Amino acid sequence: MIHLTKEQCRQAMLGGLLLGGGGGGTLAMGERTLDEAFRYADSIPLARIDELRGEEILVNVSIVGTPSAKDIRLTAENWKTALKSFEAAYGGKIGGFTSCENGAASTTNGWVIAAVTGLPVVDAPSDGRAHPTGAMGSIGLNTLPDYETIQTAVGGTGRNYLEMTVRGGMDAASHLIRQAAVADGGLVAVLRNPVTADYAASHAAVGGFSQALEIGRGYLDAAGDGGAFIRFLERSFDAEVLGRGVIRDYSLTPQGGYDVGSLTVADGTDFCRLLFWNEYMLAEENGRRAATFPDLICTLDPDTGEAISTAEAADGRRAAVLRIPRRRMLLGAGLRQEALYREVQDIVGQDMLGPNRELFCAE
Repeated sequence: MIHLTKEQCRQAMLGGLLLGGGGGGTLAMGERTLDEAFRYADSIPLARIDELRGEEILVNVSIVGTPSAKDIRLTAENWKTALKSFEAAYGGKIGGFTSCENGAASTTNGWVIAAVTGLPVVDAPSDGRAHPTGAMGSIGLNTLPDYETIQTAVGGTGRNYLEMTVRGGMDAASHLIRQAAVADGGLVAVLRNPVTADYAASHAAVGGFSQALEIGRGYLDAAGDGGAFIRFLERSFDAEVLGRGVIRDYSLTPQGGYDVGSLTVADGTDFCRLLFWNEYMLAEENGRRAATFPDLICTLDPDTGEAISTAEAADGRRAAVLRIPRRRMLLGAGLRQEALYREVQDIVGQDMLGPNRELFCAE
């Protein structure tokens, strides 16, 4: 086990910003969580999955809601309340915490609770990149007919404050948690899905936190030079620049706890059109499909290299569009289920199955 300094945590968060693929929360949200965690500890314990006993119980930590909910804050008190409710419902001993995904905010999932309890964050997030639905972060538990989840959610303020504890089937429980995010104004702090370390080792994105650290180091080494960071990604992650130009035709509509929309990055007659459902789901280069989720599709500031989330994009802003192929991503079992891509397909109205056949067969 190692103990992460605040500087190392910020490095991982910067890597998570890129791995968010347009979602995963904003950098400002991540910074607030970072500061909150280090109010309670001088470092964050990080454990490899092979440092735990196979029967130890890991609990997944998540922020559920719309990336555009920028003004909502989740505090240490929210997380402590969610943990207290989870412990009361579960009744067993917890060995550590995992994040649901990587993102500027979601890479920080578990840091506050780890700081408060001294239990480690485990380098085995449910997914090495960000994704829109709870089922995608369920590491295959939604396919187990006898698995009963426990999920606790806390969020909101004043008249919108709520606490919720749900026990039951994965689909029904996840739906209720998503509706809680809608009811409280946009975001909830969530603990859910207890599993053994053995199960996580074979179904989670083992090493996903370390990958965020690696990308964050590449970003810091580029020292604000967007071109240097893009070259690092091309060299180290087989990134491909799909287009550069100015954002136009930006559209975002909150729907059922998600942000749904599109934008175009154009330079003269060349253009790259992106559709998103929290995260970027597909990219078309001059009308031709160039990338499909779970390929990592990113918009970056071409000058600084900082990733631009779907919630922070705006008409007139300059951007570069990158694709990192899914083979370079660490994907959990939740992203190998054909049925979940049918749900995406219904939302974005584009073929999400054909480009991913090989991925489904890999499970």
